[in-house]
Amino acid sequence: MGVTIRGKILLAFFALAALTGALGFYAVNSVVNSGRLVVETYDKPLMSISYARLALSNFTAIEVALTDRVTSHDPAHQKELDARMDDLAASVAEDLTVTEGRSLSPRAAAAAHDTAAAVANWNKLRRDLINGVDDVADRETLLARAKGIDDDFDNLVELTAEDGFKFRESALASIAGYRTFSIAATLAAVLLGGVIALLLARRMVRPIATASSAARRIAEGELDVEIGTAGNDELGQLLGSMAVMRDNIRGMMEREIAARRSAQNRLVNALENSAEGVVLADAAGHILIANSQVTAFFPALAGSLAPGAPFPEMLEGALAQPRGEMCVDGIRWLHLSRSATADGGFVVIISDISALKERELALSTAKEQAEAANRAKTEFLANMGHELRTPLNAVIGFSEIIAGEMVGPVGQPSYKEFANDIMRSGRHLLEMINDILDYAKCEGGSLEIVPEPVDAQSAMDQVVAFFAREAERGQLTMAVAPSAESLWLLADPTRLNRILQQLVSNAVKFTPADGHITLSARRDGAGFIALSVADTGIGMRAEDIPVALSPFSQVDSSLSRRYEGTGMGLPLCKSIVELHGGRLEIVSAPSKGTTVTVLLQEAARAPQTATVASC
Repeated sequence: MGVTIRGKILLAFFALAALTGALGFYAVNSVVNSGRLVVETYDKPLMSISYARLALSNFTAIEVALTDRVTSHDPAHQKELDARMDDLAASVAEDLTVTEGRSLSPRAAAAAHDTAAAVANWNKLRRDLINGVDDVADRETLLARAKGIDDDFDNLVELTAEDGFKFRESALASIAGYRTFSIAATLAAVLLGGVIALLLARRMVRPIATASSAARRIAEGELDVEIGTAGNDELGQLLGSMAVMRDNIRGMMEREIAARRSAQNRLVNALENSAEGVVLADAAGHILIANSQVTAFFPALAGSLAPGAPFPEMLEGALAQPRGEMCVDGIRWLHLSRSATADGGFVVIISDISALKERELALSTAKEQAEAANRAKTEFLANMGHELRTPLNAVIGFSEIIAGEMVGPVGQPSYKEFANDIMRSGRHLLEMINDILDYAKCEGGSLEIVPEPVDAQSAMDQVVAFFAREAERGQLTMAVAPSAESLWLLADPTRLNRILQQLVSNAVKFTPADGHITLSARRDGAGFIALSVADTGIGMRAEDIPVALSPFSQVDSSLSRRYEGTGMGLPLCKSIVELHGGRLEIVSAPSKGTTVTVLLQEAARAPQTATVASC
């Protein structure tokens, strides 16, 4: 055990533990003895003095009661005083017994015994003489004897006090001896601990410092450092292990260097065989690596791409462009991208994008052709709209004259019905044409709006009044929900009326008999007014709502046969609402109805200067 560091530490621990234990044991023993002296000081001399004085006090009280007994002529009071004197006499006897038992010297114990005997004889004489016949003579006899007993008490108190002082001096001397020895033992323990610490430092700390210095030098990369030996203990084993570790690290470094060289060679080969141009530069902007593909892309820079040369200004200029592209020889297009490296440098990748540029040019040409076709379509719809509406207006006008019999009665009732059919069909056709043309204007950017403050309640009342007969024919209930405040929104009155008519028309069209249609308005927290049209109609699924908002589309192709329409109503409403800077929202569920909400900007009630906006 003594050879190893563990054994040395264990021996030092046992030595210190034994010393500490002995010192602690003596300290505990000193405290116990000091406590015992304190207890004995209280239990013997102090209690002896206290009880002697208490006995003297009780005997004085007997004398006072005796005087009162002799002078009293009340039998009852005399009897009470006799009983009190008997109790005090018993207390005096008990106190003197304690005093005798706690006395430290034979003289004090004998004095306490003699005083107790004198008090007992005096009490016996008191009971024999005090009979109520010769009270004065009895009192003088008792008082004379009591004076001798008082002297005995004084002698007893002096003896007990003298014993207590002597015992106190002895206890203080013992405690002083304990303190002196404790100080000496503590100093000896500190000195011994210091000696043990010095020995451990000499045997352990110095080799550890040597090992630490060697480890630091190895960590700094000095792999040829000499590592000494320190015996066969753990430190010797540690130094031996450090020598092995140094040799292993040296071998690992050599293998790592070889592996890095191999990796660098593979990287160089990969860069040389890459179809992309690669330039690696350091933090100062000097070239580290430039593969041959860069030279192939830029033959003029062949002499400027050697390692250590500054990064070419021509490539810097191309990288400064937003897209990092440049054309070489008017034919080849190259794309340059820069990425930062961890050491503050950068790497530039150069790619040939000539094929992509060709496809981009082809796509751009196709896009221009598609836009030209779209413009031609829009112009065609605009021109055809005028050509279609002119004869339709004539057809509708003449059918209204015939149906209304404005120039005279029609011969056959069937002709009047035919005229009504022509008028309804013409109006329906004109409405579809207007929807298509308005949507085409939106797409072409020619639909204009003139926003102004509009009373939401008034706009909804007008639409409800317009569809009142149609709702009545369909056995529908239609109403405007009352509003607690006046709500004004900023919109083109004609376009707003068109939007509400389209939404109410859809609600009437897709709501079966006995259904309900409700129009309402409320203020939205974001400074908008929300106009809602809610019905209890057939509704639609959530995934069908984007279809309903697509032009020329309906949720179900069968609806186009059951319900008239081109599928332009909701898309046109959405376009006009967005033209106002608002938005259109739809909430619907099959068989539960649909709620369409239009959110438009809130306006002041007073009219404002109109502005013109266009799609």
